[in-house]
Amino acid sequence: MLMVAAWAETPIKDLVARLDPATGKFPDVETEFTISGIVSARLTLPDGQILAYVQASGETGVPVLAVAADTAALVPRQLVTLKGTFTNGPLGTSALRITAGSCTVGGTNRPFGSSEVRGADFFKDPSSLNGRYVQITNVSFTATKFGAQGVAKVRAENGSEVNLLVSKAVAGLETPKGSINVFGVPVRNAGAWYLLAARFLPTNGKMTQNLATKHTCLTCHTPDAKILGPSYRDVAARYRSDPEAAGKLVLQMEAGGSGKWGPVAMTPFRGKVPPDEMKQLADWILSYRWDALLSE
Repeated sequence: MLMVAAWAETPIKDLVARLDPATGKFPDVETEFTISGIVSARLTLPDGQILAYVQASGETGVPVLAVAADTAALVPRQLVTLKGTFTNGPLGTSALRITAGSCTVGGTNRPFGSSEVRGADFFKDPSSLNGRYVQITNVSFTATKFGAQGVAKVRAENGSEVNLLVSKAVAGLETPKGSINVFGVPVRNAGAWYLLAARFLPTNGKMTQNLATKHTCLTCHTPDAKILGPSYRDVAARYRSDPEAAGKLVLQMEAGGSGKWGPVAMTPFRGKVPPDEMKQLADWILSYRWDALLSE
């Protein structure tokens, strides 16, 4: 049967509306659709394919599948335009398989809307937020290290648990310590609910960000976008596998200087910021390393 091409761009919400709410199946497997949206989460599958969610800001996302060169574009916070046809996805629901070579990047560091804030109890039945960007608050990991299976678990103080799907790039690494907020997209697999994890941040992050404001750090840096200096996400990505990263960042804060990220000089903090506060800032900055690790 001849494939019909839909050259006009289709709003993602129109495709989501056609997914069967009970099965997640899409009724049309022949038409090639063109969509634009922001990548909110991604997962490398055992066969090397990438499963990602692409959404318009603040709306429900659609799952997409990619192979080979197209996987490089599917990085969270990138604005992408792509073409594809629906097929059976790896989680038992339909996914939009990207037409080879059709995925292009239109921008980076794009916000994909405020997260829907929920407690772990919500994951008893998160079907109402299936495919949306969600924040699960005040949980801690049940294991000290990530396993090799791509699944992890977090638990709230009341005992409620949430299963996470994570990149195998984190296998063997120590899990974040203490109370954290987990960001990602709820997905259903084999009758069970998971959060396709996109970001881990400490629950005291807002307090530390206020500390960064106090010491004028945010004059030159922001968590996600480069201004005078690099974004904290980019700094953390560079040091994501370095066990001595926190100490190196503290030394950089103490000494200041330029060259590592460009010609703009960083003001030295030595004698101006207490050492314990520099350590707190370093740990907060490095929490953004999970953005890179969960995207591998």
